[in-house]
Amino acid sequence: MGFGGRQVLDTSDPFPKVLLFGGDGGPSGVPRHILHLATAFESIARITVASDVNLGGYDGLADVGAGHITLPGLQSRLSITHLWRGWRGMIRVLKTHSSDLVWLHARLPVLMGRVALALRLWRPKHRVAVTYHGLPFGTGHKPAANRVSLWIEKALLTFCPSLDLVFLSQFAANTMVDTIGNKCLDRHRIHILPNCSDLGDLHPKTRSDRRNLVMTGRVGWQKNYHLAAQILAYLPDDFQLTLCGAGTNDKAFQSEMAALVPNEVAAQINYVGPVQDVRPYLISADGYLLCSRYEGMPIGTLEAFEAGLPIILSNFEGANELAVKHPYGVMLDFDDLAKDAKQIEDLINRYRTVETTAHQEIRDVWEREWSPKVFAKNAKALLTDLINT
Repeated sequence: MGFGGRQVLDTSDPFPKVLLFGGDGGPSGVPRHILHLATAFESIARITVASDVNLGGYDGLADVGAGHITLPGLQSRLSITHLWRGWRGMIRVLKTHSSDLVWLHARLPVLMGRVALALRLWRPKHRVAVTYHGLPFGTGHKPAANRVSLWIEKALLTFCPSLDLVFLSQFAANTMVDTIGNKCLDRHRIHILPNCSDLGDLHPKTRSDRRNLVMTGRVGWQKNYHLAAQILAYLPDDFQLTLCGAGTNDKAFQSEMAALVPNEVAAQINYVGPVQDVRPYLISADGYLLCSRYEGMPIGTLEAFEAGLPIILSNFEGANELAVKHPYGVMLDFDDLAKDAKQIEDLINRYRTVETTAHQEIRDVWEREWSPKVFAKNAKALLTDLINT
């Protein structure tokens, strides 16, 4: 294959060297998770992150002393030239970078790295960890893609050497075991490391005359933004919908959304685009909406917990784990939009009636489950386990 290179370990540094692979460099869940890991490991490990070109998602790495390697071709894109460039770059770094642990994140690096292991193009002498930021198969995925992804997953877990498989929730880990089976998984080790959010200062809270639902995430099949527009059409006229994320400022996407609803409803949708700081949009919101077909553990929802907001979730796999812990959360099937809209309106009204108390109740759950303090403790324990094994 002509990749060349040999891994040389530097034993003079007492801190373990951890190489984290991400994909797309824009603001999204995977870069945020990697930044949270780099922050948690700042004083106990030497961190290097490899990803596609940084478009804001990795801006905080230097602040916590982490290095960054730019590898164009790690962003998921249907281009043979793009994928081949990423593949070669990733193999080169894997073979030449001094590491005590390689930790794969994001869809394309997770696939490429394990293919390299299965084909014995890369033979590390250290542990290799893989984080599933959402299972590549299951309810909500397109049928053909689901079948192919499931076949690939079984093949890779069968032919790869022993891996440390990290899941964002116990539900995701159980689903993997139930679907793949113990025969493929017996050689691998399973760990749970939930996400966290770290918005910081969220004051002062702003309020408009209109009731505002906010939704975050990049445009695509997964997030199901079209459903959000259709729900808005059944809500009272004083509701508005604010969409934050890559692609929401695209004119073609906005035209698609407008075509789904009457003109007066289309005028109630605000398109923000990608944002580095989502706090202004959360502190002006009355609730957080997520219509996803599938998810891992969405950081946007955890940010809604941190902001003390009600949450409205679609019935994706794992949604119940979030909804049952939220004192002002609902999970809806969205098969009767008029009925669902009434539930959303009642939820927002109930929240507004006791907002100060409700806000603190919700934040208390976040503090206990998904705060940076909890995440750092769990992440450090996991790193110690991975390095010392």
